[in-house]
Amino acid sequence: MDMFRILMATDGSEHSQKTTGQTIKLADALKAEVTVLYVIEGNPQIGYDFFAAYRKTEEKIENAGHKILEKAAQAFRDKGIAVTTRMEKGHPSNIICAIADQDKYDLVILGSRGLGGVKEMLLGSVSNAVVHCIKENILIVK
Repeated sequence: MDMFRILMATDGSEHSQKTTGQTIKLADALKAEVTVLYVIEGNPQIGYDFFAAYRKTEEKIENAGHKILEKAAQAFRDKGIAVTTRMEKGHPSNIICAIADQDKYDLVILGSRGLGGVKEMLLGSVSNAVVHCIKENILIVK
């Protein structure tokens, strides 16, 4: 039997730490392997490195993403859960749905809202979009 595979998307927000905690509980109970995904929202209008300032900003964003991934991955390692990390660029919901489909994850987990801001929304824009585009099972952590 193949190992149960979970894709957990994170943006490093305070809410995503709750998502990590819930994913740890499930992964431990299911003896699952986890991939932690961080998506850098790309700006297609700036797609080329025209300005050194842009490159520096992009580098800072990537460095921050690596720190977010490492912090989440360490939480899984501390519990003895097999974990890998992955960073991609693009629109978060599109990337999450594409990876979940291409790599055949059993479950996708993400927070109901992250860095987006509007707390009155019941479901954040990324999680709402993922719910509508994903084919796999999904868990939204509130």
